[in-house]
Amino acid sequence: MKNLLMFILVFSCSGAFGQITKMVLIKNQTFQMNGVQYDQPVEKKTKIFGLTVNYETGELNGVVNLVDIDLLNKNPESSPDPEQDVLKIRGFLPLNDLLYNRQEQQHYKVELDFIINNFTVTVLFDFNIAFVKNTQVQFHDVRANANVNLLDFNVEDLNGFKPDVNILLMFQMLNLQR
Repeated sequence: MKNLLMFILVFSCSGAFGQITKMVLIKNQTFQMNGVQYDQPVEKKTKIFGLTVNYETGELNGVVNLVDIDLLNKNPESSPDPEQDVLKIRGFLPLNDLLYNRQEQQHYKVELDFIINNFTVTVLFDFNIAFVKNTQVQFHDVRANANVNLLDFNVEDLNGFKPDVNILLMFQMLNLQR
């Protein structure tokens, strides 16, 4: 009986510690904005937007330099405060549902806050997530899509953009466990 009790105690503790060592690795991230600039359809992309997902809370954060994607008509050196030239992305993903769901396709509606110059706009994103499993690795391929009106951010110069744009967030999440 004592051995059985010890076995149950060790087994339950190892299960609890297994949850603590859970990590999420973000790879192949892309921020893309599709719209019309100077009456021509354009696709602006960056693979550098520092996307992170907190593996305990599901909090998602990212930062996009708006000068780099040609949304703001500024010389990068002329801005006294570089924080004024960025789009901050914040929100929460249903991470536990997402990571432990082994369905091939998942669909979520998630609100993310977009912040430019202290103006916050909540945007409803349509997340389409594919679970990919092969012999070497398992990951979730994430595609999130939303329509945004740039005038909501009170940006003075849209650099020739029509205000209605489509935003795509694309990345892969790998659930790493010890």
